[in-house]
Amino acid sequence: MIEKETMVEVLESSFVVPSEQTPMERMRLSNIDQVAPHKHIGFVYLYEGSQAKDFFSLEILKESLSKTLVLLYPLAGRFVDGDDGRKEINCNAEGCLFVVARSDLTSYNITFEPSPELRKLFVTYADFPGSLSLVAMVQVTYLKCGGVVLGVSTNHILIDGSSLFYFVQTWARITRGDMANIIPPSLDHNLLRGRSPPRITSHHPEYTTDPPPASFPTCVTNTFKISSEQIRSLKSQPRRGNRSTRISAFSIISGLVWKCYCICQGLTPSTQARLMFNANIRERLCPPLPKTYFGNAVIRKFATSKVSQITANPVAVVAEIVQAAIDGITDEFVRSFIDYLEVMNMKGRNLRPALDLSESELRIASISRFPVNDADFGWGAPQKLSKAEATGNNVVYVLDEPGNEGGYQLYVSLDPTLMPRFKKAFYQELVSQVIEDHGYRARL
Repeated sequence: MIEKETMVEVLESSFVVPSEQTPMERMRLSNIDQVAPHKHIGFVYLYEGSQAKDFFSLEILKESLSKTLVLLYPLAGRFVDGDDGRKEINCNAEGCLFVVARSDLTSYNITFEPSPELRKLFVTYADFPGSLSLVAMVQVTYLKCGGVVLGVSTNHILIDGSSLFYFVQTWARITRGDMANIIPPSLDHNLLRGRSPPRITSHHPEYTTDPPPASFPTCVTNTFKISSEQIRSLKSQPRRGNRSTRISAFSIISGLVWKCYCICQGLTPSTQARLMFNANIRERLCPPLPKTYFGNAVIRKFATSKVSQITANPVAVVAEIVQAAIDGITDEFVRSFIDYLEVMNMKGRNLRPALDLSESELRIASISRFPVNDADFGWGAPQKLSKAEATGNNVVYVLDEPGNEGGYQLYVSLDPTLMPRFKKAFYQELVSQVIEDHGYRARL
């Protein structure tokens, strides 16, 4: 295993504080924040070198970050326990950790996909005393080739994917002087408060009081790509429902990987399979949350089906199962979930996301709809973007593919013995559809 100290040299660690006075307050977090994992989630951006003299200047980056922390002042605070035991943020302006490093690695010999090695090299994580109280940490690593890797790590209790990318987008815009397009954040977590009295109108098995797994099995991560044309082709397959019903690209991708996963696992036809996905609720509430709502606005949802209905049907049919589960996330469903969390909290029962490590469950998370151009600090958009590390096995991350409009790259983490079978199933599905599109019949 690559050790950070042998590949990356840390040159400096400091705290960047807001450039102006910010509110000194205790910020209460929503019920959805409370059930998010209390750990830091990291992303890494790879930037090609530039002839600009001020390329990724530390002075410029620190100054712009200090201005960003005026808008996003909770990032400069610290997590504390409130009087009722719930997590709060002490907005004390103590600052965001800023780490500077250099490496003899080049962009050509870095495997840019989620892995423990990528995380250890380029992301500062909460592995030192008091680090779990930090809200945000950044690491700037200068490569031998002249490029830069930016690692951003934020605590999931406050920040979901949308909030993290909003932070990077805002920091980048301030850095390059694009002040006209800065959109102020919405920091009002009361927008997701429970109803009085609570009304639980739906079942919420996606969350449990069971303890988390002590460890995760060994996994490998491979990258797969799917083009916009391939997605359109899969959407054209025969379906059971009304063809006028919209099926999203995410549902098609989910249907594809879920089918391939069930095939590679060799699950029996009668097995009940589950696909867990994350859903952004910002636009699903009535009225919708502000697009710049800064906090957790993501909930987990299951799509379930017998394996026979997944492996024996076209991908579009499997996608319909996923789409139906997504469409079930209504304003009432979300409000019911928030009330469920409130009731369980009043009973002293702490919930967490249910995590079944059995072979019948696959998890998928979309990190798309966050264009890499939004992370242009003035020296060009990043060449690559990746989650720093996969969270366990049997998980898929969906990202936009840089330079391929409408295309996606999938980071798939599985048991090493399953990956060859998954690859075979994945490419057979795509090749079979190409043959179908051209009116040929073949036996693969």
